[in-house]
Amino acid sequence: MSKKLDLNLLQALDALMRERNVTRAATRLQTSQPALSAQLVRLRTMFDDPLLVAGSRGMTPTARALEIAPRLADLIQEFHALVEPDLFDPSTAQAVIQISSPDSMLNMPAAYIEGWARTAPGIKLAFLPLNRLSKPEIDNRMATGQLDIIMSLSSEIPERLHVRHVVNESFVLAMRADHPFDKPVMSVDDICNFKHLVVSPMGGAFVGALDVVLEELGRRREVVGSMPSFMLAKQILQNRDFAAVLPRPLGLSFKGALKLYELPVRVPNGEVVLGWHERTHHSPPHRWLRERLFEMFKESPLTDNPVTAAPGALILQGKQP
Repeated sequence: MSKKLDLNLLQALDALMRERNVTRAATRLQTSQPALSAQLVRLRTMFDDPLLVAGSRGMTPTARALEIAPRLADLIQEFHALVEPDLFDPSTAQAVIQISSPDSMLNMPAAYIEGWARTAPGIKLAFLPLNRLSKPEIDNRMATGQLDIIMSLSSEIPERLHVRHVVNESFVLAMRADHPFDKPVMSVDDICNFKHLVVSPMGGAFVGALDVVLEELGRRREVVGSMPSFMLAKQILQNRDFAAVLPRPLGLSFKGALKLYELPVRVPNGEVVLGWHERTHHSPPHRWLRERLFEMFKESPLTDNPVTAAPGALILQGKQP
């Protein structure tokens, strides 16, 4: 026997998959918690599956729900596109857009948020750290509406997302401003004599791009710690005689709080891209924000520039106020 299609039920399931919580999903749908709970009962009958199971940290989707979610999110987006007007006015638009990136890039939008908020007061931005998420996890969160935009290295972006290159990111070696190493030029021998921290957003890695280059030269550095974030690495660097490789724009953003050197060996640049799902590809608020982010990378004083200094040279920078 065929099952009657109920779009309200499908919207309820979409909201429940996004929020993983009946109360928050009811708020999103502007309905009551009892009414949404009743819809969940009907959904379980429709799909002959529990769909979401209550747990200590919210509702956990079943395998069937995870299979449905990406296709359902696309369908809901298409339904909205059918009835939404083509004209977009940022001053009246309403949306919550979730952006995720490594913490090395989260400081970039800081100078732009105020202007964006004046232009589009109804578009709320949620910035989320991109830590310990695998490509399949990122893909699932994008498909189910838990993430909307990702800013990261191209190597971290799931294959089926839309992507646009925004900047190439080079790297510097950083240490505390009064570190006893005070040569004007750093050598490979010097690097190998330091004790190093490695920033590993996925957690636990003790090898980075610099190690690959050093290995080709038959050399090794001593890595004593693996950090989950650049901000934590900065805090440790400021108080200990360690060194760490940082993205150049991030190092320069510290305005002299850390001493920076050009790397004495050539490490390939990282390709930074913006990624987004087909679910939001045609959404006017999301397109508007993506354009603002593209402009941000073009205009930001922290955007990377080609290196002209000698390999290993001390980088002259302004002092922290």
